[in-house]
Amino acid sequence: MGQLQRHRVWLLGDSGYHNLSWLLAPVRNPRTRAEERYNEAHGWTKRVIERTFGLLKARFRCLHLTGGSLFYSPKKECQIIVACCMLHNLVLRRQVPFLQEDGPDGGVVAAVEPVDSEDEEAEEEDMNNRDSLIQQYFQ
Repeated sequence: MGQLQRHRVWLLGDSGYHNLSWLLAPVRNPRTRAEERYNEAHGWTKRVIERTFGLLKARFRCLHLTGGSLFYSPKKECQIIVACCMLHNLVLRRQVPFLQEDGPDGGVVAAVEPVDSEDEEAEEEDMNNRDSLIQQYFQ
């Protein structure tokens, strides 16, 4: 009987971000087919997430800066977002259409600010983590 594989969770960042142990950025100058496949998967996943954020922000105006904003603790804000996701899934299952004025706006929320890293050793370790992920899943 096999062991359950432990899965890590990462945030995705664009090429303006440094690669960190918890933040995966695309490979800037891919040299191998595996790195190209990683970049393709990274871009595809990022676009799905951005579309999802756009849909949620369009349906639940409290999540969009022009319609309101959340002024709660991070824990409470996470609970609100999870509730919005659950309601959105219920609406999809019941096939309730968007109202014309509620159409998705395609906006994107920047979840993480770019980080200036002065610790070269940590930055090298973070690059090794990404390289290991590429070798494991994209060869």
